[in-house]
Amino acid sequence: MITFNVSSIRLPLIYVGLFLIAINVCSAEQVISENLKDGTTVTAELRPSEPGSPAVLILHGFLQTRNYLTVSNLADSAVDAGYTVLLPTLSLGVSERKKSLQCDAVHTHSFKDDVAEIDFWIKWLNKKGHKNIAVMGHSYGSLHLLGYILDYSNSNISQFIATSLLDVSKEIKPEKHKEYINDAMSRIKNDDNSLREYALSYCKKYVSPASAYMSYASWTRQSILDSLNNIKVPVTVILGSNDKRLDKDWKGELVKQGAKVVMIDGANHFFAADQEFDLLDTVQTLLQ
Repeated sequence: MITFNVSSIRLPLIYVGLFLIAINVCSAEQVISENLKDGTTVTAELRPSEPGSPAVLILHGFLQTRNYLTVSNLADSAVDAGYTVLLPTLSLGVSERKKSLQCDAVHTHSFKDDVAEIDFWIKWLNKKGHKNIAVMGHSYGSLHLLGYILDYSNSNISQFIATSLLDVSKEIKPEKHKEYINDAMSRIKNDDNSLREYALSYCKKYVSPASAYMSYASWTRQSILDSLNNIKVPVTVILGSNDKRLDKDWKGELVKQGAKVVMIDGANHFFAADQEFDLLDTVQTLLQ
């Protein structure tokens, strides 16, 4: 290991100041742990800014965690824009979850549970004095936040930034989706809570009880569009022109529902490579 004695190095004052700021920012990051009423321990990373600063809650994609690179980069951009950032990891029924869940794991969590956790963290920010909160999601995280805004009334939400908002009709072939829906509805009608193998989002094998599966699968292309038309929060959707999980008409349909859409040329679903900087610049402009 190479070590340096900073006191022995003569640096221009401005570099010393930047060095100390960087140390202070890193040390300020903290992991928050809280217990829900059902006993589940949920966690979030807090990156505080100046006292009284606006806050942004950033949510990861399907089965992922707050450590996912795209989400972490979005957080960096928000901090640079002067926001206090909160990065929850949805528990998905697992206390202090640190790793992404595998598709073929047993999934008993529901969309409703996920949205309730978002509400918990928004109220946590409220209690900390944040009355101006932006929410931002990536991929399925954007869908989760749409569901939150639709079901929970919170006047402190200033804007909603949805990156890579899914066109769920592209995820699974229509005939297979109909087959799974029919099976799940039949099981729910018969109070059958046994496990069944479905397909959901990018998961070709998703093991879940019918009711938990339906809480996600009931989100269709049309229900997403209808929900965007019914929420009162300003919405900006950021999409990549090379996102293979989107229909070619998706942008136009979103615009019809009143969403502002920013298309980043050449970007895929994760805004990899050079397009990452275009995404972060766009987010900073929206937040500022």
